[in-house]
Amino acid sequence: MAFEEVCPDRIDLIHRNYRKLCNLLVDVEEWGQVVIINMLTRYARTQFTSPWKEDGIFDENEKAFYDSDSEEKQGQREAKPYIMDPDHRLLLRNTKPLLQSRNTAVVMAVAQLYWHLAPKHEVSIVTKSLVRLLRSHREVQYVVLQNIATMSIQRKGMFEPYMKSFYVRSTDATHIKTLKLEILTNLANEANISTILREFQTYVKSQDKAFAAATIQAIGRCATNISEVTDTCLNGLVLLLSNRDETVVAESVVVIKKLLQTQPTQHCDIIKHMAKLFDNITVPMARASILWLMGEYCERVPKIAPDVLRKMAKTFTAEEDIVKLQTVNLAAKLYLTNSKQTKLLTQYILNLGKYDQNYDIRDRTRFIRQLIVPSEKSGALNKYARRILLASKPAPVLESAFKDRDRFQLGTLSHSLNIKTTGYQELSDWPAVAPDPSVRNVEVIEPVQEWAPSLGKAKKPKSDKFYSDDEEKEEEGSGSGSEDSSSSSSSSSGSSEGMFVF
Repeated sequence: MAFEEVCPDRIDLIHRNYRKLCNLLVDVEEWGQVVIINMLTRYARTQFTSPWKEDGIFDENEKAFYDSDSEEKQGQREAKPYIMDPDHRLLLRNTKPLLQSRNTAVVMAVAQLYWHLAPKHEVSIVTKSLVRLLRSHREVQYVVLQNIATMSIQRKGMFEPYMKSFYVRSTDATHIKTLKLEILTNLANEANISTILREFQTYVKSQDKAFAAATIQAIGRCATNISEVTDTCLNGLVLLLSNRDETVVAESVVVIKKLLQTQPTQHCDIIKHMAKLFDNITVPMARASILWLMGEYCERVPKIAPDVLRKMAKTFTAEEDIVKLQTVNLAAKLYLTNSKQTKLLTQYILNLGKYDQNYDIRDRTRFIRQLIVPSEKSGALNKYARRILLASKPAPVLESAFKDRDRFQLGTLSHSLNIKTTGYQELSDWPAVAPDPSVRNVEVIEPVQEWAPSLGKAKKPKSDKFYSDDEEKEEEGSGSGSEDSSSSSSSSSGSSEGMFVF
């Protein structure tokens, strides 16, 4: 710990102690294990080459399976196959038993070590241990689920067999539910999407409104990632628009808006349906989303969009700022596409916005007026108004919130907060060429060896004489038993007398 605090960059101090630390790791107390594992993780990233190379699976003696692929295989065989450094393997082998530790911090430390250092086919070893930690306290669950969420983005296959472990329980806290939802969404594929969507249908009915809203976002992500269920998800979200809960309806509108951007031509009916529900929706973000859809696809709903603008002109001053901004945008787009019906409405809304209390709305109104209404001051910009406001816009990509967290080392505070915290030590990239491994060799100095031969020589004659005497006695015993007995009796009496005399 002192090393980590005082001089964490002095990797050269670890060289000679590396093997000793690896071998003693099992016997160290738990919190010492955590510190050593984190230290050795950073060390290994500077001393060994990457085990993730694609040519690591090839062997020099491997032969081409097909003759047509011989040239390609030959090129792969010419490259040197990856051979793991024995010290690298020593670290992985000695940390593996610690996955059975009772201390959750130790298990998490070993899991991050395997994630950052082990070959890809060996990382799945840690899966079962991480799932086991989900039975612990909610604080532990939170940290472990955050790390699993990051892992599951890159390697879905690791946690797919344990998918049921991430089903939400009614007793879970909201932040635990949200993380489990994130992981289930990451694990979704064509094979298991029907099971996951059935699970999501239950979650939408939850009394926890924040969790229900997060579930609707997860359904939207599944719809964009898996094209086979896009229509099914979209129809399910439309049904949620008739839900009694405003939060669910609002979130559904926002997600539907994003999904419609991917294929707007096919779903004019949905846009019309949302326009009918507009009066009953009170959540500002949802109202703003419907107004944006009306403006963006106003040419596909030419009769409905002007009527929506008429309603908004009546309530403009009472609306939230985000709704006012989208109303101004809707007015501008309708002015360009249907000026006969909406010219006066647009001028009225621009006049209301000109004197609004919010300076963003005043600025936007002033900008829109100069852009769409031709005048001497507007200049050449007026010619490009249609291209600016009605340009085709790329559909938003619904991504995981944990997508960029892999830049931090797993299990660290920085990873948990998604911010680089004070004292965070970044993992270095794998070196292209491994440094000299001999720096970890330790010369064993044994000063006792100088005296050992002399002691051996001093003792050797005695032992030889002792055993030779026995052999002589046995030989004599076979020839003359009486002499043996007398000599033995005399020797024994002599020895016994010697003992008493002594």
